[in-house]
Parts: sequence; C-alpha cells; structure tokens
Amino acid sequence: MAVTARTRPAFVHRLVAAVAVAAVLSGVPALGPPGLAPGARAAVQSCSSSTPIADRPTLRRGDTGSCVRVLQQLLLAKGYSVGSAGADGSFGGATWLAVRRFQSDHINLAIDGVVGPQTWRTLVLGGTRYSRTRGPNLTSRVVLSFDDCPRSYTAFQSAVLGAERLGVALVLFPTGNCLLSGRFSAAYARSHGHYVFNHSVSHPDLRTLSYSGVLSQLGSPGVVTSYGRPPYGAYNTTVLNGYAAKAMRVWTWTVDTQDWTGRTQSAVVSHAVSSSSAGGTVLMHMAWNAFNTTAISQMKSGLANHGLGVCRNLGPTAVAPRTLSC
Repeated sequence: MAVTARTRPAFVHRLVAAVAVAAVLSGVPALGPPGLAPGARAAVQSCSSSTPIADRPTLRRGDTGSCVRVLQQLLLAKGYSVGSAGADGSFGGATWLAVRRFQSDHINLAIDGVVGPQTWRTLVLGGTRYSRTRGPNLTSRVVLSFDDCPRSYTAFQSAVLGAERLGVALVLFPTGNCLLSGRFSAAYARSHGHYVFNHSVSHPDLRTLSYSGVLSQLGSPGVVTSYGRPPYGAYNTTVLNGYAAKAMRVWTWTVDTQDWTGRTQSAVVSHAVSSSSAGGTVLMHMAWNAFNTTAISQMKSGLANHGLGVCRNLGPTAVAPRTLSC
C-alpha cells in the first residue's frame, strides 16, 4: 500500500511538523518529500564520482559535504589547488578561487565561483579552452591592440575616430594612471566601436607583487572589465589567481611589433602585416609610431593583401563583453 499523508505513522507527522517549525524559526525552507524546491534537497544531497551531472546540486562558497568533495577531487585532478587541506568537503576560499581559475580557463563559462550545471558539465566532459594569446576573438580576423597611454587626448581622439572611419575596431589597454591623466576616455572609445580592457593601475611587473598587491593593481582607477593584459605580458600563479578573483581573463598577444624600441611607422606596419595569422592579436603601444589613422589604414590594407581581415567596427561595445564581435 502506498504511504500517503493519511497512512503515515504518527511519529512521521510529528517529525515533519518539527522540521517545519525549526525552518520557520531559522528562516530556512523546510525539507520534505520529493517535489520541494531543488535547493532544499541539494542541502542534504550526497554525491559520488558516479552521480549523474544533472543530479549534482549547484555549489557555492560556504557549502559542505560529499558533493563539495567530489568537486574538489575534480579540480585537483585538473591541476587546480583547493588549499592545504585538500578535498575536505568544505567550499572555502581556496576552493572558490580554484573554481574561478577553472572557469577563467574555459571561454564558455562565466567567472562567478558558482558551480552550476554548466560548470559541472565542463568539469566532467570538458569545454572550449580559453587561449590567453588569442583572447576572446573567436573569429579568423586579426585584432590590432594598443597598450599604455597616448601622448595626448587629441592623439587619442584622432586614432579612435580614424579607425572608426576605416571600419576597424581597436582593442585598447590603458593603465589607470593614463585614465587619471586625462589622455584617455574608456567611455568615448567604446562609444566609437572600440574595446577597452584592463592594463593595471601603474604598470608594475605583477609577478613581483603579493596577491593583495595584484588585486589592488587590477581595480580602480584602472579599467574594471572582463579581460586584462598584465604589463610585459608577465604572469605567474599569483597573478592568474588575482585576475580570476576579479573575474577577468588574461589576454596577451600573438605578434609583438616591438614598437616601443622606437621602430619607424613603416617598420611596425610591415612587422604587423608579415607576422600575423588568422585570429591573431598584434601588440602595439599608444605612445609610439603606429597609433594613428595612416598606420592603421596601412595595416588593414596590408593584411587584406595577405587574405586577412581586421576586427570590424560594428558600433558601440560593452564594458565587459564575454567575446568580441569582429
């Protein structure tokens, strides 16, 4: 005979009532038979490595139990540290950071530190790996990127507007100090179809800093967004942890023009054109010789002669895009 509300033993009714009262007093939804909210069941759910992905609960910092232990074991197997205690079943700060590092290495995931269905699937089945050199450009077009700070606001406006007229979307990495100097406006660049990402506050080698020092360099007055380029393209585990904690992915480059050595405009253009390949990112600097409409036009036409397009300017861009619209 099926057990119903009418046929339950009296002690079961008393137990359910007691749980409900305790839940009201604590502000937590009461647990009960199947059919309650998924979050209520997740709080007491047990997991093993064989638990179907669809049956694993969403996990957050502060959670404990066997499902957290399964998560930690997966992270450890993929090379992400969850702290000195190892797979202890406690979702603390180290596990939270490991989750964000894992998410930052997969372009299909949001970097939020929450292990929901998509993160579980990617942990178990794999996903699209993020390339730190190609960045969020998932097209075959070449990205023209510029670091640091222009010589003046007039030079900044001229290059931004000239690239817009050419139909080119630039990817710009100004420092926070550059923003403070008044020689760059992130809002203006984005309104004219260009992308603006983080390049630290004062351009130190982030590898020389503590974790808290890295976090400070990745915050305001620098650009707070979804991608960042560490100064000198230099990073280590501490730096990667800092970017992940800030929900940013590292984006370096595939072609270094070395324009900062004083190369002429023609030399920079030639290097950018001859060394680029589909989907690549060219590194240049706003204070040097290629940050102007003429050089950008020459790079666009030179790449076209090699069968390569540049990232197209399709109008205003988002503050923190997941991918580029090229």
